[in-house]
Amino acid sequence: RSKQADVGQFVSPGLSLGRIYAVDYAEVRLPVTDRELAFLDLPLTYRGDDGAEPGPPVALSATFAGEHHTWQGRVVRTQGEIDPATRLLNLVARVENPYGRSGDDGDRPPLAVGLFVDAEIQGEERSGVVRLPREALRPDDRVLVVKDDRLRFRPVEVLRTTADEVWIAGGLEAGEQVVISPLETPVDGMAVRTRREAS
Repeated sequence: RSKQADVGQFVSPGLSLGRIYAVDYAEVRLPVTDRELAFLDLPLTYRGDDGAEPGPPVALSATFAGEHHTWQGRVVRTQGEIDPATRLLNLVARVENPYGRSGDDGDRPPLAVGLFVDAEIQGEERSGVVRLPREALRPDDRVLVVKDDRLRFRPVEVLRTTADEVWIAGGLEAGEQVVISPLETPVDGMAVRTRREAS
């Protein structure tokens, strides 16, 4: 990466001669929010642990010379502090043999140091999760359900929200009808008519 000594130059013990890259593996820092950490099965390492428990797999992808490429790795550790400026925790993903010729086509470029990559980390699997349009979620983490042709407010456990969708981890029963239409002043127990899908 850099050198501080030339051929023929006298050097003394302790003098820095240069900086080099290891070629057996590459490590990539991945900043993650606290909310995202809840969906990852990360091995926590404490002082005195050998850190042998593997972390989740990671797929790193980037465009290089106009083509999209992917490198497979694994989270090996978390850094020991929260970034004070961003409040993010950095995970460290390791890619073995980043400079070796590999890939599906055998012509994948090396994972160059300094390359910006996107990371897809394998998260925990959850069962019984319901995905709804974002407009179905009402204030105070409630949804409106229709039971016996009447509106009922139902508190739910929100797992995750995005601009378009919400994932519900608990509070709904199988087959329940959830109201996604905008209602100005819904009242618990109000009689409603539902629109039936044409069969």
